[in-house]
Amino acid sequence: MNKSKIRSVALGVLALLGGVGSLHAAIIQAGDYTIVLKNFDSGTVGYGDTPGIKCSGVSGVGGCDGAAALPSLGSIGSVNTSADTMGIFSVQSITKGGQLTPYWSPTAGDNLVGIFGNLTDRSVTVSDNAGAGSCTPGTPGGCTSTSRSSGGLFSIWSTLTGPNVGNGPAVVGGVKDLNALLYPSISDSGSLFLSGFFGTGVIFGDLLSTFQATFNNGTISGGSSGYLDFTGGSAFGLFNTNNQTDPNGGKHDAFADFTFSATDPGAESAAYLAGWNVSSAAKVLGQAIPEPDSLALFAVALLGLATVARRKGQASKG
Repeated sequence: MNKSKIRSVALGVLALLGGVGSLHAAIIQAGDYTIVLKNFDSGTVGYGDTPGIKCSGVSGVGGCDGAAALPSLGSIGSVNTSADTMGIFSVQSITKGGQLTPYWSPTAGDNLVGIFGNLTDRSVTVSDNAGAGSCTPGTPGGCTSTSRSSGGLFSIWSTLTGPNVGNGPAVVGGVKDLNALLYPSISDSGSLFLSGFFGTGVIFGDLLSTFQATFNNGTISGGSSGYLDFTGGSAFGLFNTNNQTDPNGGKHDAFADFTFSATDPGAESAAYLAGWNVSSAAKVLGQAIPEPDSLALFAVALLGLATVARRKGQASKG
C-alpha cells in the first residue's frame, strides 16, 4: 500500500473516531483521576472550648447529640436530626492522573453538582493545641476539636446550571433536606450522574467510623477525609473500581480529602447570609475505567479501519 493510500486509511479512521467523540462529548478518560470540588457545609462545630472527651464510642451518636451546643442548621427538622455534616458542592474540574490541565470543567449547560449529608458524629474530643492550659473558653484559638463520624450519603447531578447557594441549608419539608439528598437547583433539575456512601475504615484500628475531621476552634479551619463507595447513577460503570485501600485493608472506589474554614461573610456573602457556616474544598482521588459504549464504538472504528485496509490492499493487487 503506498503512502497516499495509507493516508486515506488514516483519515478514514480519524473520521470514525471523530464520530465516536461527537456521540460522547463528555467521555471520562480511563485511569487515575483527580476531581476538585467546591463545597458549602452546614456543620456542627459547637462542642465548647474546654479540653476533654465530649462524647465517645461508648455514648455514641446520642452522647454527641447532647454534647453539641450548636447543632447543624441542616439537621434541625431533618429526616436525620442527629446528622452533623451536610452540604452542597460543585465539581470544579476532573483531571487525569499526573496531568495539570483538566480534561473537563464546567461550562454553560454542562455542570456537575451535588448534595451530601447524614454524616453523624460518634466521638468528639477537644484538645489543647499549644500545651496544657492553652485551650480555655476565653482562648478558642488554643483549642482543637477532632471528630469521628458514621454514615454519610451523597449524590452528584448533571445540570444546566450551578447550585443556588442562596437556598441555604435550612429544611423545607419535602422540598429541601440535605440528609434526604433534596436541594432545589440540584436534585430537582438534573439527571443523576453518580451516587454513593462514605465507607467505613477511614482510621486505622477503627472499623466503624466513615469520616474524620480536625479543626481549630478559633477559626474553624482544618481538614477532614473519608472513603467513597459508589452505588448508582449514569456514570456508575465508569467509577465503580474498588481500587482505593483504606488503612484497615478495606476496598473503596475513591478517597476524598477536604480542607475547610468558616464561611467568609465578605468574599462569600451570599452563602454566609444563607446560613452556610463552613466553606470547603475537596480533592477526590480514584480510578476510572473506559465507558462500555465508547469501547464498543472504538471497536467499530477499528473494524472500519480493518475493512478499509483490506479493500485498499485488494484494490492495489488488482
